[in-house]
Amino acid sequence: MPKILKQKSIFKSKLFDIKQADIEFNGITMKYEIISGTGSGAVMVVPFIENDIIFIKEYAAAIDDYMITFPKGKIDKGETIEEAANRELQEEVGYKSKEIKLIKKLYLAPGYIDHMTYVMVAKELSVSSLRGDEPEELEVIRVHRDDVINFLDKNEIIDSRVHAALNIIENHE
Repeated sequence: MPKILKQKSIFKSKLFDIKQADIEFNGITMKYEIISGTGSGAVMVVPFIENDIIFIKEYAAAIDDYMITFPKGKIDKGETIEEAANRELQEEVGYKSKEIKLIKKLYLAPGYIDHMTYVMVAKELSVSSLRGDEPEELEVIRVHRDDVINFLDKNEIIDSRVHAALNIIENHE
């Protein structure tokens, strides 16, 4: 089993801490860079209203374009994943859930990023909104469950976690 010999921060921003790690493999030491988030991970919520799934269209700064995704955001200090998921639902799509559950934990790129996303399913939604931190209003898109594949095929830029979450739901619900 590889062993981390030492780790040190080489760059820190408001959102990320890049660390250099010396890791030993069978007597050979290799240097790695690991990107860590500054929080406790994030939630991504797949909201269901009857047979519809709610998506959002949101600006993605890293690609300077809009993407299709689900309500999501970081877990604030002291929040449970359920509380964070319900807050994000209210901030981003204007609903809260009476039935919210974890379906899977996802790592984005575990070879060099330690960020975890908790994928949640939200049902029994009712209208409720909170003010979020988005700089513009998000486009909320309600899609019938039978039309999801066609909807995703018509959109070019989709958060990869959307595909993962839908696949997990399809195969485990």
